[in-house]
Amino acid sequence: MTNGLAIAQPLLARQNQSPLANGLYLLGESPQPQQVGHSYIVFEVKDHKVYGAFYMPNSSFDCFRGTVGDRQLQVTVLPTYEEEPYSAEIDLPSFYSLRRISASDRAILAACKAEPLPIANQTES
Repeated sequence: MTNGLAIAQPLLARQNQSPLANGLYLLGESPQPQQVGHSYIVFEVKDHKVYGAFYMPNSSFDCFRGTVGDRQLQVTVLPTYEEEPYSAEIDLPSFYSLRRISASDRAILAACKAEPLPIANQTES
């Protein structure tokens, strides 16, 4: 067990990074997990589709689904406290990549995977 510090690095450090590979990801505004007052994104990528959640520690979370671009996620968000879903683009290079996904992160992902939400299919602006 570590002392609670996670190793963080820019998610897309290389300029010509291809879209994210299939797998689980945890991104944060802070290079350390579970920092109160900082936002985090936990998500899973499978075949260029993505589902996950935005959250702040000790707070609620908002689920999303969408697609993976070269340097961004294009998603539809189902906000916890609002009725209407909305579209959003997540700029991946603006977050730190955290390597340790907690049991809490996995529980949030499971809840969002079960949430009925349309897949965002609009990639044109």
